[in-house]
Amino acid sequence: MLVEWLQALHEWPVAAFFRRSVYAYPLLNAGHIFALTLLIGAILPADLKVLGFFPRIAAGPFLRSMTAISATGLALAVLTGFLLFSVQPLEYARNPAFLVKLSLIALGTANALVIRFSSAWRDAWTKESISPALRAGALLSLTVWVAALVAGRWIAFV
Repeated sequence: MLVEWLQALHEWPVAAFFRRSVYAYPLLNAGHIFALTLLIGAILPADLKVLGFFPRIAAGPFLRSMTAISATGLALAVLTGFLLFSVQPLEYARNPAFLVKLSLIALGTANALVIRFSSAWRDAWTKESISPALRAGALLSLTVWVAALVAGRWIAFV
């Protein structure tokens, strides 16, 4: 069943367009890199803030801004990533680095959701109070998202 779905995705006219076009695929790839820049570029400073860096910057407004930017980056990365995947779905589905990347993205997203809906996150926004649990979540976030970025780059080499 999975193979049939992957084959149908490969035959999807949008995927065929990206395979045939001299310009569309590189532009899509650039869009994916831009999305990753938003995602990692917002997660890194937010996690560092939670870990104690940038003590002069108020946590609430800073974390709100970084959350909005990282959420936008994630949405764009998922969209562009899916379109990139559609170009060679059977190959990507067999690529160990791609599978690791997907797992890390799922873990990073789940961690972000747990953090964002926690009382510790609300306290960081409103009381400028950062708990040890929130710091642990930020450390996990930093590790997972950087690892996902490395795994994504590794896809071309395995």
